[in-house]
Amino acid sequence: MKKYISYVSVFLVIFFSVPLLTSVFHETVVAAMAKVTTTAKAPVPTPTVAPSRVEYSLPYPGILPDNPLYVLKTFRDKIIELLVSDPINKAEFYILQADKKLNMSIALTGKGKSAEAQEMMAQALIARTQAVTLLETTAQSGRVIPDFVLEKLTLSLKKHQEVLADMKQNVDAVATLLAKAEKLIPQSK
Repeated sequence: MKKYISYVSVFLVIFFSVPLLTSVFHETVVAAMAKVTTTAKAPVPTPTVAPSRVEYSLPYPGILPDNPLYVLKTFRDKIIELLVSDPINKAEFYILQADKKLNMSIALTGKGKSAEAQEMMAQALIARTQAVTLLETTAQSGRVIPDFVLEKLTLSLKKHQEVLADMKQNVDAVATLLAKAEKLIPQSK
């Protein structure tokens, strides 16, 4: 019994002291960084401009087409597509699907399954086209498209363009969609 009590007391001491120590450590680090940034007067050299990567992370693709359960995933996605009625939400869904399919394409290329990867790229192009077309018709109907949707679409298309260029694929279709998406930005404001 004494052993049990001593284990519990050690655990409680550690459990309650760790947050205090980490907060003290955090405050010390923040204070030291503030002191360094305020005392530093030397000019910082500007870095040379290199081609920047698009800061947009593709979502996890989930089950890949080489999995037998992929049929259930596509069935689920078709049901969700049918249930989403708002055009802006549906466009966001298409953007998500295009991003997932592009990431599937990358994963399949890594596995050496180029035929399936090409099919996923084609499906990603279809989803991207659906998103841009849907947002174009929504903007033409007079509805205001939120800026975050347009920004997400533009970043997604730029990421698709970057990935396809890295994979040495045809990026002309994505460039056309990107031009259409960028035309939507002034119309929504």
